[in-house]
Amino acid sequence: MSDQERAALSDFAICWTIFESKLFDSNVSAARIKEKVESWFEPVDADKNWYSPQFEYFRGRYTENGEIGARFGHLHLRNNDDPDLVRQVLLGEDQEAVSQLTACLIIVSRFRNNFFHGLKWAYQFQDQHENFENSTKLMIECITKFGN
Repeated sequence: MSDQERAALSDFAICWTIFESKLFDSNVSAARIKEKVESWFEPVDADKNWYSPQFEYFRGRYTENGEIGARFGHLHLRNNDDPDLVRQVLLGEDQEAVSQLTACLIIVSRFRNNFFHGLKWAYQFQDQHENFENSTKLMIECITKFGN
């Protein structure tokens, strides 16, 4: 791994710990993500698209020519991760801000699970640098906006 890749992994690991602790009382699940995001968007938010750069990155990564791409399966989404929601959001079938941010954070949580439980190690984190950088940026934005 390059120094940049190691730094991205380290930043992600540290940020995840803070993100999970500060925003989810150390208990993240897809259901809790959806619940939290709904509460974050309950008040009228002037800018509901602050997460757009990361959303566009994930959509570009997991779709090809308007269809779900081959990389999508590498997320290893489980039934309780609401794969249908993630799929619908990535394909543009659900364009609600709550759904988009929820799907992004579910993807981030899968990176976390795949990272800490060994799946990413199987191929030495090949082609993962941008995943971890975008995930870290999104978590920092969430912590900054909602981590009072």
